Amino acid sequence: MSKNIKLIIILIFILSLSGCNKYDNFLSIHMIDVGQGDCILIKTPQKKNILIDGGDEDAYKIISSYLKWNKVKNLDIIIATHFDKDHIGSLDNVIDNFNVKKVYTPNQKDNSEHYNNLLNSCRNKNIEIYNLQRDDKLNIDKDISIHVLSPSYIQDNNNSNSIVFNFKFKDMDFLFTGDCEEENEKQIISSYNLKDVDFLKVAHHGSSSSSSNEFIKETRPSIAAISCGYKNNYGHPHKSTIDTLKEYNVNIFRTDINGDLVFYSDGSKIFTTKKYKSN
Repeated sequence: MSKNIKLIIILIFILSLSGCNKYDNFLSIHMIDVGQGDCILIKTPQKKNILIDGGDEDAYKIISSYLKWNKVKNLDIIIATHFDKDHIGSLDNVIDNFNVKKVYTPNQKDNSEHYNNLLNSCRNKNIEIYNLQRDDKLNIDKDISIHVLSPSYIQDNNNSNSIVFNFKFKDMDFLFTGDCEEENEKQIISSYNLKDVDFLKVAHHGSSSSSSNEFIKETRPSIAAISCGYKNNYGHPHKSTIDTLKEYNVNIFRTDINGDLVFYSDGSKIFTTKKYKSN
């Protein structure tokens, strides 16, 4: 092999390494396309990893591949927003196969198989499950914190028990909503000042049961991200939700249209490195 060819190979290798690390100093929000479900990875500039929900029981291979591709071996926090199968179905396998420090759930019990699988995986690895409810706060990193806005009490409906939280990074507000319902939204906006949210994870895959006009008018998100399956049986996202978001000039991005979605932030703005189709 000639010296020139060796030099070119070395340069390509160096450039590839620098490309991998180009956005390491930014916060990144990854909406992993798990079909009709939710799974969101947050990577902080201080190299902490947070996983919000874990799709259904068939999503593990997708999630595992995505985490490994992004060089994620350790999960500092898992937040199971509520106990529907399309949100926690694969979390037992994630816990079995990755190093997980803490798991957070609503203060609720469930008799479903997927919930019991989650419990058993935590027990097998001696991971304590912590509960989150309204007004709990977690300090994640420098300039990063979580403020829980709901639930204030546990109800019979899993969706109404969704952990809703504001993820604050410097001057930016990222609102994660699980599958919360319109009644949750009313309680949240009557209790907290959420004007001009920068990023909204649209509740319940864009269902008309949430994302009410009152809620979107109050929060005025700049970006709305919807996780839903391509041509799913529920008709998500519903037209009324899209119409409400459009009424307030929200930029809408969907996994059923774009696949995985990745957003970056330096604490003063949000940007993407790909040109996604907006709704």
